[in-house]
Amino acid sequence: MERYEVSISDVCGEQAEELKRNLTTLFGTRAGAQPADREFGISWECLDEMPEAAESLFFLEAAKKVERYEPRVRIHDIVFEQKEGMLVPHIYFKGKEEP
Repeated sequence: MERYEVSISDVCGEQAEELKRNLTTLFGTRAGAQPADREFGISWECLDEMPEAAESLFFLEAAKKVERYEPRVRIHDIVFEQKEGMLVPHIYFKGKEEP
């Protein structure tokens, strides 16, 4: 799965660019492909399931990986779109407030 869209709100400036770059790298890397950290990346296998199951499994995978690798944001929403026979996730993030 190489198609997805990332959007971040409540963050601006250089931090927003850094977060978008980090999240794009995370979601653009297949889990297991990074030799130094086999957990890094997203497993896209769940998107081969029936749409309802795929959406739930992808959300769980994405939430787990975002919490581990980019804890400065949280997933606000994921909207799935059927495009050319593929399920394309549009992932919306919000910045976490600092304590």
